[in-house]
Amino acid sequence: MAMIDQVVSLAQRLVRIPSPSGQERAAVELLAGSMRAQGFAVRIDAAGNAIGTLGRGLPGHPRVVIDGHVDTIPPPAEGDWSRDPFGAEILDGRLYGLGICDQKASLAAAVVGLGSMAQRFAASPGMVSLVASVSEEFMEGAALAYALDVLRPTCVVITEPSELKLMVGHRGRAKLQVEIVGRSAHAARATDGVNAAEALADLLVELRRAPRPNHSRLGYRDITCIDVVSSPFPSVSTVPGRVQARFDVRFLPEDTEEELLALFSHAAARAWKNWPRPPSLSVGTVEVSALTYTGQELAVREIAPGWWTEGALVDTARAALASIGLSDTPGAYSICTNGSLTAGGRGVPTIGFGVGEQHMAHRADEYVHVDALLDGARGYAALAAALLEGQVPDNARECGINTGTTEAH
Repeated sequence: MAMIDQVVSLAQRLVRIPSPSGQERAAVELLAGSMRAQGFAVRIDAAGNAIGTLGRGLPGHPRVVIDGHVDTIPPPAEGDWSRDPFGAEILDGRLYGLGICDQKASLAAAVVGLGSMAQRFAASPGMVSLVASVSEEFMEGAALAYALDVLRPTCVVITEPSELKLMVGHRGRAKLQVEIVGRSAHAARATDGVNAAEALADLLVELRRAPRPNHSRLGYRDITCIDVVSSPFPSVSTVPGRVQARFDVRFLPEDTEEELLALFSHAAARAWKNWPRPPSLSVGTVEVSALTYTGQELAVREIAPGWWTEGALVDTARAALASIGLSDTPGAYSICTNGSLTAGGRGVPTIGFGVGEQHMAHRADEYVHVDALLDGARGYAALAAALLEGQVPDNARECGINTGTTEAH
């Protein structure tokens, strides 16, 4: 079977299996079976990640991890999509389905692409591992950490959609919760109280005035209020004495959690400096927990560091992609990925390369271009060969890649 047929078939089977976070078992088992059939040694860890390994993993040799998450956002409401989100329909050269861009297409391409070189990689003194990770949509890196503890990679390739371009970083993401405590009062005597809702309004204005550091490639730090709850609610002619608000903060690699929290405290001090009775403020990082499909608890704080990679890893990856005719110009993700753990949290050199367009993630009628699946498989094979063996393939044929095409699937 031509490689394109293998990749498309696996991608379609993945789409037809619903796999929201916490419910990935069937999709993980499909990928585990597919990797075994390609020659990988496969295991499923405590968190439920499927790990397929090629190579001997001898000390002192490269340990390459390629990671793609198999979980998706929850299924859409009826009528949100114009076609079946689990139908894996191919129309006008596009393969549609929930999670196909984020990231089932990349996983299918990686399984088949690495599998095309399984015999060669199996003899390597190093090791390349493909991780089909779970619960990324719950929290970046929370489940992948279990696999990394065992694999101890020397470098990582994240397979989030990148239009088959090399990605070398992204901003961090934090979810911060603010609580403002004022004093309730009858709305007819509003000045007897301290209006927490109005205090939040002043804080929001001050946050908009806060400095916005800029990274030349990643962009600006952004602070976005994403939800607000006042108390009492609903109010019956009562000044709200308490407000909770949550913020999504996209921050730069050099920013620290302590600096982000302090930014809110300083903004509040400026916002309320002329209030006769200022409210009190508490601000902290949101803590969340969830169970994976194996029953493993993931308890984390919602802060995912930013990262930026330069140097030998990027140079090698550029040469590998250029050798098979793909773009070697580095770019950056606008989204947050498991690279927050690998590069931002653990300092492991990390790059990204994936099938699909970033803007199609988490959208109705999500799709990838069918011909990109083959290029994705070629790309993963070339990257693995270069990173594992320190050799840039001369061409697609050296990677053992069958470039046969097909019209219908």
